[in-house]
Amino acid sequence: MNEYEEKLNENKNIILRNIEQGKKAGVNKISAVFAISKRDGIRKNMVTDLATWLITDGYKVSLKEGELEILTIEWE
Repeated sequence: MNEYEEKLNENKNIILRNIEQGKKAGVNKISAVFAISKRDGIRKNMVTDLATWLITDGYKVSLKEGELEILTIEWE
C-alpha cells in the first residue's frame, strides 16, 4: 500500500468514526473540513476519492470549495 492509499484509509476511518458518533448522538449530518492548497492536486484528489467512496456507500455528499474544502455527509 502506498502513502496515498494509507492516508486515504486513515481519512476513511476518521470519517466512519465521526459518522458513528453522529448516529449515536441522533444527528444525520456531519462535516469534514480539509485545509488544502490550491496547488495540492494530490489532496484535492483525496477529497474527491472520499466523496466518491461515501456516495458509493449510500451517503448524500456535498462539497463546498473555498479557502477550505468542506465535505458535508448526510444519511437517513
